[in-house]
Amino acid sequence: MAAGRHGLTDVGPPASGARSAPVVVRPGRRGERESGHPGAFWRGLRLASLDGSLLDVPDSEANAAAYTRASNGGRPGPYPQVRLLALVECGTKAMIGAVFDSFAVGERTLARRLLVHLHTGMLVMADRGFPAFGLWQAAADRGAQLLWRVSDSFTLPVDHVLSDGTYLSHLNGPRGARITVRVIEYTVLTTTLDKDGASGETSELFCLITTLLDPASAPARELAELYTARWTSETIFKHIKIEQRGGRTATLRSNSPAMVEQELWAMLCVYQALHQLAADSAHRAHLPVSHISFKQTLAAARRSVGADFPLAS
Repeated sequence: MAAGRHGLTDVGPPASGARSAPVVVRPGRRGERESGHPGAFWRGLRLASLDGSLLDVPDSEANAAAYTRASNGGRPGPYPQVRLLALVECGTKAMIGAVFDSFAVGERTLARRLLVHLHTGMLVMADRGFPAFGLWQAAADRGAQLLWRVSDSFTLPVDHVLSDGTYLSHLNGPRGARITVRVIEYTVLTTTLDKDGASGETSELFCLITTLLDPASAPARELAELYTARWTSETIFKHIKIEQRGGRTATLRSNSPAMVEQELWAMLCVYQALHQLAADSAHRAHLPVSHISFKQTLAAARRSVGADFPLAS
């Protein structure tokens, strides 16, 4: 990990063999002891990720009236779409909460419907589509700590440079309102070792904002490493959209909004049940839950259902 505009220098040694992972997430010091699952906690805070995805639904008359389509080069997409937003626990991949609506309803609007699940003792991570004064304030008012990435166009004036190279800034709200945030900027150095030696590739600049203002209790490097855990939610959407649904190009089956809603909740319940099964298996084997394959868990569950409910002859 290399410096942003104000410091944070820390470049790790190259890994042996193939290309190394850009940043390695290490479990919080009390993570495994507090929850039984490595990576679920960091410095006493429960790690959670907020992210969204889109699912295609059949192009029936009822679905087309209820759900809008993405456009492609000015032309409407082939299918109406549902936007799904989930709050996920990073260590276990368990779903804390989920909401969905038409593609036309933005992620920030949906995120407000999930704020009821935020509370003191959580650290919630989110990507560039979420930061805005109102949503940040509402999420922070729930008592959770926040670690969100911002886009290049996001204005963050330097109010005070801290000892570790991060800096305090503020978000501007209506009628002169301000919220203080801490800004962490860094790049990721990916090192490749081959027969010709080591070569490095530097990533784009990452910029995170957080409610954790004290560098001593929330070191910048640790926060940068933690942010990679946000990709947990993207893995979950892969499980649901590809492995459960039946493939990358598969749509949902339902031809009416009421049945779409029922089908989506059923998929989420099955996902949660499978991950509970995986978590229980990991606990009994003294393994991190990430070592249990979701795909194999799904296959095992299908086999057991088939054994319990054989087809009639």
